[in-house]
This record gives sequence, C-alpha cells and structure tokens, in this order.
Amino acid sequence: MSSTEQRFYWLLLGSSLAGIGITYFPGLWGQPASFWLSKLIATLSYFTILSNLAVTILAVSQLFFNQQDWALKLSHVKVQTAIAVYITITGLVYNLLLADTWEPQGIDILGDNLLHRVTPLLYVSFWFISVRGKPMNLAQTLPMLLFPVLYLVYWLIRGPVVGSYPYFFLDVGSFGYAQVLTNSVLLWFGFWLVACVYWAINRFTTPLYV
Repeated sequence: MSSTEQRFYWLLLGSSLAGIGITYFPGLWGQPASFWLSKLIATLSYFTILSNLAVTILAVSQLFFNQQDWALKLSHVKVQTAIAVYITITGLVYNLLLADTWEPQGIDILGDNLLHRVTPLLYVSFWFISVRGKPMNLAQTLPMLLFPVLYLVYWLIRGPVVGSYPYFFLDVGSFGYAQVLTNSVLLWFGFWLVACVYWAINRFTTPLYV
C-alpha cells in the first residue's frame, strides 16, 4: 500500500465513521437497550448509511487487516468500484433530490455534510488516484446492481410494516407499487450508468502511479 493510499484510507475512515456516529449516537444516552437496537436498525436502513459503512469497512480492512484473505478480496477493483458507484449515487441523489427536503440543525449539519458530500468526494478522489487502471471488464458492472435490488426488496417489505420510508420515491403509500417500481427501475438504470462511467474512465484513461 502506498503512502497516498494509506492517507486516503485514514481520511475515509474518519469521515465515514464520524458521519455514521453523528447520525446514530445523539439521543441514545439513558435510553433502554431496545431503543438502541431499534435506532440501529432504523439508521442502517438508509442507503446513505450503508454506502458510508461500506467505505468504513473497506478502510478498516486495508489499514488493519490488509494481509488477510477477506481484506485482499475487498481490495479488488470490482469491489472498490462497486463502493464508488454506491457512494456516488448517495452524493448525487441527496444533493439533487433530497437536500431541500429537510434542514439539519446543530451537529446534524456536520453529519449531513460528511455523509453526503465529504465522504463521496473523498472516495471518488481515492478511486481516481489509487484504483483507476486496475484490470476490469464491463461485465463486472452487472453484479454491482444486485445490492440496490436487495435494498428495494427490503423496503418493499419493511415499509408497510413500519409505515414509513427513507426516501420519498420509495413511498408506496403515497405513490403506489407501480410508480415506486418505475422509480426504482429508473434509479437502478442510474446505478448502471454510473458503473459504466467508472468502467469507461478505468478503460480509456491513463492510470496514475502513486
């Protein structure tokens, strides 16, 4: 691992972990364990948190366990590019569609910026400098689309149970299943387009050696 990669991993770990922590921990002190668990499940049900958690896990694996088999698998270009796709979608969807739907206050402003702006920009920069140029073919973009499908299935099951949805375009109660499925197909196609952009950049640009 180069010194540049190591610095990126430390920055990514700090940014993603702080953003997740700011989202989860406030309001927990003094609450029963059941509340901690229910808030943990609710927090982990946001795609934003899951994509940032993927960044956290990657950074931890490469900083502390980089010689272990599971960490070596996470260092593969297809895994690092999949994370790039997810965190890019997190940044794009939030800043284009969701940023105006709420007004964070206090420490939530910091968490909001870390999760939706700082970590995505850091990770895209990391990918461009340290990942780009590793062998990757177009077919490897297809498995990257499985996670968004599983996430949709999860919310089609969880949403009616809890009576709420994390993002307005998944709200079956407001739009109905047909519109939500249409929204999801369009977003799924967006995932694939972003994956193809990463593949094209990887394929047709000269890598940097750091």
